[in-house]
Amino acid sequence: MSKAGRTYSDPSFGSKKVFSFSRCSMGTRAAATLVPEAGIFTAMHPIVVTEWNITCDATGNGGTSTWTLRKGTTALGTLSFVTNPTAGTNVTETFTTETALTAGDTLRLYSALSTAAPQPFITARVSYRETFEEGDN
Repeated sequence: MSKAGRTYSDPSFGSKKVFSFSRCSMGTRAAATLVPEAGIFTAMHPIVVTEWNITCDATGNGGTSTWTLRKGTTALGTLSFVTNPTAGTNVTETFTTETALTAGDTLRLYSALSTAAPQPFITARVSYRETFEEGDN
């Protein structure tokens, strides 16, 4: 019997999957202080986060737009657009130490420093692999 349809024989076991925080913008902010999250993801099953990227969906007119991904209170990475990002600009970070999340753990996306005008909206994509736990077949 499989658990929630997850089995070791699933051909997607170990393959990369992606989820997105879509159309996030947090306004102009001069300090690098983290503000309430722009997005939150709760893991339904154990996963390992392997990389993430942000894509700008509008052209900015100078300044910086900085985004931080956190597991609980631990920062996994910070990505920034610096000076005049154009629509479709993509910034990616691959983690040297992949981050494991257990069922119920959360990933939060924050805007940390945003001086670009107009403020670009971004889509943040997180790549991960599901891991199996005792009880899965």
